[in-house]
Amino acid sequence: MNLTDIKDPSFLKEMNHKELKKLADEIRLFLIDSITKTGGHLSSNLGTVELIIALHYVFNSPDDVIVYDVGHQAYTHKILTGRAKEFDSLRHTKGLSGYINYEESIHDQWESGHAGTALSALLGILYAKHMKGEAGEGIAVIGDASITNGMAFEALNLLGNDHKTRGIIILNDNEMSISKSVGSISKALTKFRSMKIVLKWKRIWTSILPGFVVRFLGRVKRGLRGFLQRQNIFEDLGYMYIGPIDGHDIKGLIYSLKRIQKIKKSVVLHIITEKGKGHLEAENDKVGTYHGVSKPSNGKKIGISWSELVSINMVELQKHVKTFVIMPAMEVGAQFSNFAAQFSDRYIDVGIAEEHAATMAASMAHQGVKVFLPLYATFAQRAFDQILNDISRSNHHVVFGIDRAGIVGEDGSTHQGLFDVSMFYLMPNMVITMPYNAKEASNLLYYGFMKQKSPYVMRYPRGTVLFDKTEERIEFEEITPTWTYLKKGSKVNLISYGPSLDLLIQANDNLKLDASIVNARFIKPIDEEMLHEICKNNQPIFVYEECSNIGSLYPQILKFMAKHQYHNRITEMSVTDQIVEHGHYKDILKILHMDLDSVEENIKAFLK
Repeated sequence: MNLTDIKDPSFLKEMNHKELKKLADEIRLFLIDSITKTGGHLSSNLGTVELIIALHYVFNSPDDVIVYDVGHQAYTHKILTGRAKEFDSLRHTKGLSGYINYEESIHDQWESGHAGTALSALLGILYAKHMKGEAGEGIAVIGDASITNGMAFEALNLLGNDHKTRGIIILNDNEMSISKSVGSISKALTKFRSMKIVLKWKRIWTSILPGFVVRFLGRVKRGLRGFLQRQNIFEDLGYMYIGPIDGHDIKGLIYSLKRIQKIKKSVVLHIITEKGKGHLEAENDKVGTYHGVSKPSNGKKIGISWSELVSINMVELQKHVKTFVIMPAMEVGAQFSNFAAQFSDRYIDVGIAEEHAATMAASMAHQGVKVFLPLYATFAQRAFDQILNDISRSNHHVVFGIDRAGIVGEDGSTHQGLFDVSMFYLMPNMVITMPYNAKEASNLLYYGFMKQKSPYVMRYPRGTVLFDKTEERIEFEEITPTWTYLKKGSKVNLISYGPSLDLLIQANDNLKLDASIVNARFIKPIDEEMLHEICKNNQPIFVYEECSNIGSLYPQILKFMAKHQYHNRITEMSVTDQIVEHGHYKDILKILHMDLDSVEENIKAFLK
């Protein structure tokens, strides 16, 4: 069928199992073709095609609310709710979001983008329906990685013990079985029934044997499991547990979901899926390379990613000091696989558990261990309390690598790294830095480990930095916690930090200004000595920051000027009290009026 003709999921109910399977094959081919052109989350979406078809076949969205944890795995949901024709704009500026999006469809009823939120959202939906007297089911789809998140367990505990509220949880497991077992036979059975080869054989005998024989064998299996196993964690928490079942068997999924509709208590349906199904390289990917793929580039890539640069520096730094790396489920994105292989005794991936990672880092730092904790800027927010209370308050020397700082582009509003400076600035003892180039990244990282005793942040953006890893060597030099001049002039002071300084350099050259360009690489504490020097020359001050300006560098400069009664003319450009949607980086800068043209216009207007 023509997927672009789909308007809503109601048509599914007229299809038989054979037609639904054919539809799944068509959707999978469509996704592979589309995502490899636009970029996006590939493996996760190829693994959930049959599940989402079955959910929309059995339930009636939007009356029955389907919640997707994170939402990056819901492309099939977008197709079935009438958005296939927009897939050529996926993750593009003003195009289709790569996540669930309230503005796109009435079927998108939980928008988060962060892991571990689906079960809490499910509870909110169920309680709201009860309070408003509305009919309809609540279903949450959550992965085996996300369900280990502490927030997910808090919701699991509450819903499982609320016998008046019924929710349906689909545990999408593409790695392991969760059942708690006793004895070697039970463990072997648990492992056996979850193996992909067994699930494939199950598909075969289900299609061959008569229905009554399959149902009888199912009862025998459940009886054996009950005899050989004690309750698993979900049953201990008060749920009816069903599974594991084959997450790619549409007929079996529909049967189980219809069976669940008749059960009056909360249910966990445990399904086994294959990430990347239908795409050979993605199926064989064991590290996450195909989790998200980029749009093909027409130009030659210059330099390496900031993430890779930091990882290379961390490897080289081990020659000077032993450090321990705590990684919250982003080894591939943070480019730390090489470090993990070389220093496995000083590396741990704690999963999607930023709060746990922060407190663990604080405890290790208290024992005198030098700890590196890399976090995407947007995910650092999840550990706010632990960073403030366990690290900042206690002045524990943890070094943070804040990755994806600033505008991240295609991932959209839930992933923009715009609030980390404000968050860290209010925390006592915290030092915040950002390098302008590769050399400065090496020196700031070295400074953070070798010269600092307080919690220390080095933030760096998504994107690339000029560095040739085949030709250049990492060398560390000692620096002082000061700002630097990239250029000295006599007409105006242009202040920024990180790669944003390139915009100021270009604007200065284009406008033929005689400007001082100041690299405020230490965002906190500010360099008061240089600020005195800047303010005393009575030149105007122009501050540019690719982050929220509430609690950022600009307000600190204003406070400094007020305290010392300086009256220089001053203005700023930043992201001011707004949500930034998805789109290409340069497009977003233009939309926010923070691109080069806007910088030049603002400087000209300011200097009139």
